[in-house]
Order: sequence, then structure tokens, then C-alpha cells
Amino acid sequence: MNRKRITPQPGKVYTLKSNNSIITSLFHCLEAQSGVAVMQNLASGWTFKAHGVGQYDDGEIDWDFSTGGHFEDTQ
Repeated sequence: MNRKRITPQPGKVYTLKSNNSIITSLFHCLEAQSGVAVMQNLASGWTFKAHGVGQYDDGEIDWDFSTGGHFEDTQ
């Protein structure tokens, strides 16, 4: 499956690429600039900067590495 580098769109929710079809992780893009996106896991509130985000043909994403991870209240 092809992977293309993208800049995620703020306000959009993305599905993390996973080898486990039972578990789905959804990430909300809070902001993006200069190849870095601030992403937040919708289930846990884990918020971080994703570097090198790539999107696959099926629309799922992953990233090369992350920094600055911390929990935020999602309520």
C-alpha cells in the first residue's frame, strides 16, 4: 500500500494505521504547520506533535515520530 507525506488538516479526525483490525485509534488534528501536526487521541486525550505524517491509500495515517506528548482533558 502506498504512503504519501501529508500535512493533516486542522479540525479533521484521522484513523491510525494498525495491523489489528479490532482496535481503531482516532486522532483529531488540532493544528498543523511546517510539517508538524498537533494531534490528540480522542479516547485518551493524549496530545502530541506528530512529525512526518503519512497517509495510505485507504486514508489511514501514521507518523515518523512524535514529541511533547501529554494528557489533556477531553471533556
